[in-house]
Amino acid sequence: MKNKSTVKKMWYALLASAILLIVAVFAYGIGCYPLYINEKTKVMHQLYDELKDIEISDMDDDDRESLNEYQNEKIDILIVDDNFQEIYSNKGEMSQSHIYKRFQNRLNEYREEGAIDRRIYQSRQRLILRGKIVQEKNIYYAYLRKDVQSAYEIVHVSVLYFSFAIAIFILIQYLWYRKCRTEENNEIGQADLQLQERQTEFVANVSHELKTPIAVVSSQIEMLELMGDKIDRAYYFSSIHEELDKMSKMVGELLDFSMLDNALNTMEISSVDVSEMIEYLLLRYEGLFNQKGIRIEQKISPNAVVRGNQMYLERAVNNYLMNAMQHTGQGKKICVTVQKEKKYIMINVFNEGEQIAENQLEHIWESFYTLSRKNKGGDTQKMNAGLGLYMVKKIMEYHKGKCGAENQANGVNFWLQIPVYEEKSK
Repeated sequence: MKNKSTVKKMWYALLASAILLIVAVFAYGIGCYPLYINEKTKVMHQLYDELKDIEISDMDDDDRESLNEYQNEKIDILIVDDNFQEIYSNKGEMSQSHIYKRFQNRLNEYREEGAIDRRIYQSRQRLILRGKIVQEKNIYYAYLRKDVQSAYEIVHVSVLYFSFAIAIFILIQYLWYRKCRTEENNEIGQADLQLQERQTEFVANVSHELKTPIAVVSSQIEMLELMGDKIDRAYYFSSIHEELDKMSKMVGELLDFSMLDNALNTMEISSVDVSEMIEYLLLRYEGLFNQKGIRIEQKISPNAVVRGNQMYLERAVNNYLMNAMQHTGQGKKICVTVQKEKKYIMINVFNEGEQIAENQLEHIWESFYTLSRKNKGGDTQKMNAGLGLYMVKKIMEYHKGKCGAENQANGVNFWLQIPVYEEKSK
């Protein structure tokens, strides 16, 4: 009876954690953006308070440096005296017509408390603070403006939010695992022990699977910051949005990991164009590979169609790509090929780098197998293979395909062999 009670407790913990994460995702969708706006409003009030503490009639370099610290917040600052003569601007010298438009025509809106006016547009919001600063007999007017983009600026908060939610999710799993193990440690049976092992594997798999989209989002944010308008911003925004959505979906998918066989048994089957799928994957990870200084070569035959589940096939190739990236040094290359044979599609992912010992090649498909590989200094280093290749093997088994790895002259080649999709004649 106690064994059954332990099983129930663990599954209740799993269900409770899943519900908590779903609630967190909904909370993000509803509340993250307003919280972000509220935070920027506080920053603008903080800036206005600092302006009131500065002796504006005698601003020195230290005062200007203090104001320049707000450049990262991208807040426009303009200060004029009661004759509407410019005292300070972080956007360069303003024309007199611009100053009249901002101040003289709206003088009744400038108050000492510095109220914020919020304007909502289709793709962004604009926060404007108009303040009146009285210092001795002098009167100054401060105009602060912050444009909040609905996609680009909020994405940093999104990544941090999802990372926090995932960390809480994993922590709850770990605490419940320890509690149940302590209570039943002396009487636990073999069935419960296997369940606990799956729980431990599940926690490790969350970290393994979710670190990739987080890394992709971070690299694409960096590309946007470095390249600005020189790149296709709409594509990167769309890709970032997709990766964030994928993180929330992936959490739900990972709940099935301890019953992976059952999940694969019930997966939806359709025709999948492997060529298009891999081209899209390489395009999506272009920023990540560039960031790590890895060259990508590809030779992909068009219209390589198989019958299977695109989500799981994509995950298998993705695990190969991430494994290759992990073992490819800066300046080295990864080669991806797709070949159409008579009865199957052959996918190869080759990476330049350290080879795998021949006696370990058949074991790397086991979950959490520990590899011994030499580092750049020639010393032997222990590395955990994780769950990536284990999942590739499982996915191929359910697609009636094969997978393998072989050492080549300058590195290691990982391959997938998937039966071609043949339409039955009517």
